[in-house]
Amino acid sequence: MSAERGSLRARTVRQVSAFTVGQLAAFAPVNAYTLAPSRLLIEQALRAGAPPLRATTTEPVDEDGIRGEWVRGPRADRTDAVVLYIHGGGFVAGSVLGYRGVASRLSTATKLAVFTLDYRLAPEHPFPAAPADVAAAFEWLTRRYPADRIVVAGDSAGGFLAAHLAVENARAGHPEPGALVLFSPMADLSLAIAIGNGKGRRDGLLSTQIARQAIAAFTAEPFDLRPVRGMRLPPTLIHASDTEYFGADATELARRWHDTGAHCELRVWPDQMHAFQTLPMVVPESRTAYRAAARFVATHLETAPAVFTQKVPAS
Repeated sequence: MSAERGSLRARTVRQVSAFTVGQLAAFAPVNAYTLAPSRLLIEQALRAGAPPLRATTTEPVDEDGIRGEWVRGPRADRTDAVVLYIHGGGFVAGSVLGYRGVASRLSTATKLAVFTLDYRLAPEHPFPAAPADVAAAFEWLTRRYPADRIVVAGDSAGGFLAAHLAVENARAGHPEPGALVLFSPMADLSLAIAIGNGKGRRDGLLSTQIARQAIAAFTAEPFDLRPVRGMRLPPTLIHASDTEYFGADATELARRWHDTGAHCELRVWPDQMHAFQTLPMVVPESRTAYRAAARFVATHLETAPAVFTQKVPAS
């Protein structure tokens, strides 16, 4: 892959999706009639685009109000740390089953067990249900691991929830995760950043209409992530694309993270669709993204407590 352009396959997938799935989604409002079939279609697409790796093991969890699944990929033999994964789906869709393949690959790459959280979805459970579930899951994991040995990762809306956890923990003086890994994170639920970016038409899946409907189901008062200088935020890796709807959100979130004095690395991938890491069977660059995430995790788990240094985000 050149520095300027993504693979032909990745560009083709994005362009075809824009004229098929993207167009269909644009005409299917998020409501009581469309939500159930949409959730099923998203789960099936994720399972096809990211089937679990062979020899992956899973273990369901339903205790202390925490629901989810432990996923251990091949060669995931480290027991000194863990990954908490917060799935995407615009706050209204996504499931641990649909994300089992994603968790399998992240587990294999990092050699760590991954706990995928089954948080409550909107509109049945609007804000603050999902953030409360994420906070409860993190606290539950701290009974098993030191906070700085917990990596919190997520994509899209899950990336927003992961970053929200870190900001709220910092604001309240609670322990922080050892690191964050965010794939195509949302940062501003008002969509001001995304709309100003003007690249929605190039995204293979998302549009302002779709995003606005999903966010309205989640909260009637959209807000953005605004960490302030001096907050002790965890070292963070952000991956996004230059052609995705929330690409500018990711870039702005990295800037805000850096402005607090925290360590943040931003990688902007060319010609990719939103959350391309969730489709490794379709998008070859996703495998490179997992390896990069694993290197970042390995580096920052070796420094506990985490070292907070300034680093200007760079593409």
